[in-house]
Amino acid sequence: MASQIRRPMRRLTKTFFGIAIFLALKFGTGIAFAKSSAGDATEGTANGHGRSLLHWITEDECKTEFEVGNNGGPAVFLYIMAICYNFLALAIVVDEYFVRSIEVILKKLKISEDVAGAIFMAAGTSAAELFSNMVDTFVYQSNIGFGVIYGTVIFNVFVGIGYASYICPSDVKKCNWKVMCRDTSWYVFSIIMVVSFIWDKKVEWYESFILVLMYVGYVFTVVYQSSLEVMLCGADGSIAQQKENVMELEEKNSPSSSRRNVDVGDLELSEKKSETASPEPASVDIVEPESNLDNPSSLCSKFYCILTAPINFLVYWTIPDSGTPEEPTNKYMWAFLVSCIWIAGLSWLMVKFATSIGCILNVGAILLGTTFLAIGTSIPDSMSTIIAARKGQGPIAVSNTLGSNIFDMQIAIGFPWLIYSWANGKAYSIDHGDMTGPVVFLLLSAFVLHFGLSLFGWKLRKRLGFILLSLYVVFLIFVFCEEFA
Repeated sequence: MASQIRRPMRRLTKTFFGIAIFLALKFGTGIAFAKSSAGDATEGTANGHGRSLLHWITEDECKTEFEVGNNGGPAVFLYIMAICYNFLALAIVVDEYFVRSIEVILKKLKISEDVAGAIFMAAGTSAAELFSNMVDTFVYQSNIGFGVIYGTVIFNVFVGIGYASYICPSDVKKCNWKVMCRDTSWYVFSIIMVVSFIWDKKVEWYESFILVLMYVGYVFTVVYQSSLEVMLCGADGSIAQQKENVMELEEKNSPSSSRRNVDVGDLELSEKKSETASPEPASVDIVEPESNLDNPSSLCSKFYCILTAPINFLVYWTIPDSGTPEEPTNKYMWAFLVSCIWIAGLSWLMVKFATSIGCILNVGAILLGTTFLAIGTSIPDSMSTIIAARKGQGPIAVSNTLGSNIFDMQIAIGFPWLIYSWANGKAYSIDHGDMTGPVVFLLLSAFVLHFGLSLFGWKLRKRLGFILLSLYVVFLIFVFCEEFA
């Protein structure tokens, strides 16, 4: 059976009208963006010419007539619309193709749920952040990739868990305090290490390598948590053994025992586990009203079908079908690779458009990354958290968020910078400005969540949600005041 983490396939409208919309939005505006301005022509060379499309692609300047004319208003509007469409395209590619191919690969390789959840599914849910930082690191170096990750981490906790806590039912499941302590500790440790490495505005290769190694250590603690508890608490004592047995029973009902059990164990990636699960297994559906999307009956559904028809058409004909974990095809590796290319391309467009907006409006790249881009890339992951909480699966909601944040802080930040340092033989430079505010909000996201859960009996409650949502409002006020003050 296919995993329930992705949205159902929406191959609905593959018409010339849909193709025309896509061409008008992507290629038509792309040509307009690349239009040369008279003042930019090179007069001193024999091959003088206006600004080319290649220049627009590789540079972060905004000097075209389209971008600077009329104060750049039309350009900003179209850039924003293009970014919003990119968000939608990323969600479709990741949820419907990338994650599915990973599921099939895990099934083929017979990888255990803990390892699969902590490593592979993390790449699926955080692919946009990883590729965004990769593109920014090697192409633009505007620090917008770091801003996306910073904003995503804050948004996931303050808004994702905050809103989930506010709407969850009163009989929400209790979180496993041991798992919460483990994930919160790794999260805080990641924050401290990242901040200490970028404090001097440059990151050496060994510092990035340490971040990657930290994730290896985190995966180790996830996979061998039970064994580590026996080692630390004493394997000979009957009390320790009883606690271990109790923990295992709790994990069956509260699938937050591992970083990404949310995505693998509890969403039935393992056929064996799904056969022995309780009559009402914990699962998360990204989008519940599947029939409304497949058979549009409302105006909104029809509009959504028309809107997504171009991207659905293109990915349907370019990404091979990987099948399902139960009925895989022989093209699952190609599906994985082509999905990665799609995600990389969409991430590049997203970073490019955002960089252009910042150039036209004269605002910092980190501001755009921490607000607009972070919200857009976090919505799919936050939706899974919110739906899990609405079904009373509090452990899933919290574990999903903390797992994503740990991956973002260690891999999505560390891996691109490590490759950059090795490829160029020098440290990666980052102009982050004053780090006092970001450090405060990052630590607040960890401590308020942990001690808030502890205060409310390790359960999501409306009061905790109100506190987290209020902190996000304060965070937005802070970043805008810091930029424009």
